[in-house]
Amino acid sequence: MRFAVAAPCLAACLVLGGSFAVAAPGEGKKNPPDPAKVFARKDTNKDGALTLDEFKTGMKDKQLERAPQRFKTLDANGDGKVSMGEFKANVKPKS
Repeated sequence: MRFAVAAPCLAACLVLGGSFAVAAPGEGKKNPPDPAKVFARKDTNKDGALTLDEFKTGMKDKQLERAPQRFKTLDANGDGKVSMGEFKANVKPKS
């Protein structure tokens, strides 16, 4: 008798409560930010180049520690500023 009651309950639980969605590949992941949009957001004075202070905008802890070295790497011509071209050439969207 227990089996006769338990089996239908188990089946009902599986049918009603056991459904779930499966995401397609790539779904649920955020799209990587567009480097041009990131650059524009960081370029607070809108002069078309990032200073180290502007580059640090929005960074936290570990990123801030590495910011000066990363900035130096991005500044290909060594003029102390990162142009849009330098930024886009070295900042690739993650895929």
